[in-house]
Amino acid sequence: MVTTTACSKTDDEAAKASSSTTAQVDTGANVDTGENESDGGTTIGGFKLPEGVPTELAGDALQKWKEGGWQDFSSNWASKAEDFANPYIKDFWTPERIAEAKAQLPTQLPEIAEAGNTGKGSGKTTKVWLPDGKVKRQQAAKVKATYHKYAPPVGKLFFTTPQGSSVCSAAVVKDPAHPGKSNLVWTAGHCVHAGKGGGWYRNIAFVPSFNNTGKLNISQASRNYRAGNVSPYGIFWANWATTSGDWIKGGAASKGTVAAAYDYAVLHVKPEKGGKSLEERVGSALPVWFNAPAANKVKNMKVRGYPAESPYDGSKMYHCQGPTKRFVLGYSYPSSYPAQYMVGCTMNGGASGGPWFMSYKGKTYLVSNNSLSDRSTFITGPRLGKNAKQVYLATSNKFK
Repeated sequence: MVTTTACSKTDDEAAKASSSTTAQVDTGANVDTGENESDGGTTIGGFKLPEGVPTELAGDALQKWKEGGWQDFSSNWASKAEDFANPYIKDFWTPERIAEAKAQLPTQLPEIAEAGNTGKGSGKTTKVWLPDGKVKRQQAAKVKATYHKYAPPVGKLFFTTPQGSSVCSAAVVKDPAHPGKSNLVWTAGHCVHAGKGGGWYRNIAFVPSFNNTGKLNISQASRNYRAGNVSPYGIFWANWATTSGDWIKGGAASKGTVAAAYDYAVLHVKPEKGGKSLEERVGSALPVWFNAPAANKVKNMKVRGYPAESPYDGSKMYHCQGPTKRFVLGYSYPSSYPAQYMVGCTMNGGASGGPWFMSYKGKTYLVSNNSLSDRSTFITGPRLGKNAKQVYLATSNKFK
């Protein structure tokens, strides 16, 4: 899965959550941020999240985990939504692990039907339909530094998979249960869970405004990852993650499936030190817009991320912007799966999970995240609907 970025507005506006984008949409839209529904429970997709932060690892079990037990993905790889655990390990993310972290992105995409072809398919082979045609390729551009001024909510996500250290992108979002004090981070489902047949990834940590000045390459940034110009707000470990049941049951780390339509996740994070929330430290958090205008209605979407595959190295933030078109996954057309957004962009692996921005009536919202990419021409992001709102609110309500 993979890529994304965003853009900036004016110098003064960019320092705010509503900065970094002025995407245009057709008029007549109503904004659903889910914030007036924050009194709900922690039920999602037919199951209820367990109370509190996971505590099943303690004593000898916790010590064993910290001494290398986290590397065992074969004997007991937790997969169910309620089984997430991510014990904090001090100084786990060393310069070596950060430098060697690889992009997490599916290597195979379903066959794409001829642009504009809406002929019916058959069987259970996942295909792609492009009812609005193909998007125009556009070269990703560097986001202006410093990132804490021009893109404060965006950062890098580090985690470990059975294959080793990996990276994605992510963004700080508002928390209805804690106005002004959010510890919620939005990313892609494939950045936290392997999908069908797999489980939760481990040692998940978020670094907002990674390589803040944009001057260092990944080798230099890794060697000095604790420096103020690399991790200006510190490192935040995820103490909970929620993704869609559709991703857990049908997602795949190696190829695009219909579950990519539900490829999103929300993390709750905790700083290594201090009591201030992530939003208070960063000074910014994006509201989330559910059921935003469909892809064929958006005139200027903006996306951001940290692409990490050649010719990029994961050290710098990039963005793309432009009109979106529908990217439809399914077994036949019309499809029973919601159409994704698609925009022209050269960002690749590492940008996965990065935010998609849209502005409406002077306010900027997160409306999607990087999901799939052909690594050279386009990237896609799921349209956030009822299921995404359940994921978001369940995570928020869990930490009331």
